[in-house]
Amino acid sequence: MSRIIEAFHTACAQEKNKPSFYYLEKGKRRTKTFHELWEDTDAMVQYLYGSGVRKGDRILAFAAPCYQLCVFMLASLTLGASIMYVDIWAKQDRLKNAFTDYRPDYVLVSDQTVLIKVFFREIRRIKNVINIDSVRVKDYEPAPVEEISEDAVALLTMTTGSTGTPKIAIRTHRNLFEQLKLINENMEFQTKDEIVLTTSYIYVFANIMKGYTTVLPQVNLALQSRSQLSRKLAKFIDIPVSMIITSPDFCLKTNNLYPELKRVFFGGAILNIREAKTIQSKFGNAEIVYIYGATECNLIASTHLTEYINLLKKEQRCALGKAVQGVQVKIGKNNEILVSSRALLENYLIQDKSNKTMEDHTVWHNTGDTGVYENGILYYLGRSKYRLNVESGSIYSNQIEQNVILQFKAIQKCAVLQKDDMVYLFVEISETLDFSEIAVFLRERYHIRNIQIRRLKRIPCDVKHHTKINYQKLMERII
Repeated sequence: MSRIIEAFHTACAQEKNKPSFYYLEKGKRRTKTFHELWEDTDAMVQYLYGSGVRKGDRILAFAAPCYQLCVFMLASLTLGASIMYVDIWAKQDRLKNAFTDYRPDYVLVSDQTVLIKVFFREIRRIKNVINIDSVRVKDYEPAPVEEISEDAVALLTMTTGSTGTPKIAIRTHRNLFEQLKLINENMEFQTKDEIVLTTSYIYVFANIMKGYTTVLPQVNLALQSRSQLSRKLAKFIDIPVSMIITSPDFCLKTNNLYPELKRVFFGGAILNIREAKTIQSKFGNAEIVYIYGATECNLIASTHLTEYINLLKKEQRCALGKAVQGVQVKIGKNNEILVSSRALLENYLIQDKSNKTMEDHTVWHNTGDTGVYENGILYYLGRSKYRLNVESGSIYSNQIEQNVILQFKAIQKCAVLQKDDMVYLFVEISETLDFSEIAVFLRERYHIRNIQIRRLKRIPCDVKHHTKINYQKLMERII
């Protein structure tokens, strides 16, 4: 066993009769104790081993987050098989590339995603397709316990690619252990009885490792409406949820249904003042912490949402907060934010050294974000590739976007890009607005002379994080 599997095993043994999961199955709420979680995982290990899965095999998992998927992942890690988790909203070309680059031995689907076989001949070529909803454990011989190297590949995760080139990041068993350790050292858990609702499997694993109870609502933010989300969350209304770990999108689409909620942690996109205030109004009775992170280092910096809002109004820029415990942050060339940590993921399925900087034998991850570091506080400026060159000098997109939204209350969201000498401002507005006023403001504040302002019903955003602007799609509109 690797350290990560030993930690899971220890937690299940220590918290034997405590609920490990509350989850939905066919619309009904279910409960599993830690002892039952380990029994289910052990049965899944036997099933997979009996089905031919061996150490070093590669599994492409195409299924929505659910209890069975977590059990499957734990079982695969126990056997030493690697899992490439594919977001169910991934584009077809990215899925095809996943087959080409990863060359899976097995493909995991669910009843919800089983039709993917119809659309991808790559899957039809693989005989070993497992439907997680059809697994029936038989009397198999017990799988042998093997030593799993800390350097063995555990999980591979697709980065969103909405603000850059999509990549597939590799987590070894060591990486996974260190990332979960980083989470548990910084999430301010207060008691052993924490009940945590989360929408991310990484945080599910962190909860299991520490012996906390997880509420897994199995929501799909890319597809489900607000009413559908509310109905799912209402299934757990009598559970004393004390913490939520999720995305801004989840917070914007839902309301606080849990009277004992103490803390909310969320991250995944830079917020404007409208979005931040909306989340504050919905979860104002709880402590709300905004997390800045990345796939390569899941936690980088954090700040309380109240402080984020106050500094945004005062300084017209986003304060990402202080670097979390176990993470180093510095500003590199051209104001790029660099990160180093024991929990840092250093490798991709297709190697890309452009994301690394080596200094004094220390690996720094180039985030692609720009910022400034003042008095121990990290401030965000924008993506490095979306810098504008205007008469007043260089300025980053987010600086302008935040200031425009602060200045004009009718603008709900905006995005700014430059092509050649022309600056394009895309806006979502809630009421009639004279665009000439915006143009005058931009000329006086930033000396932007050549500008086109376009109104969009919806500014394109990442399908996973609907608050994260997809600049690439916007650029296609002006090319």
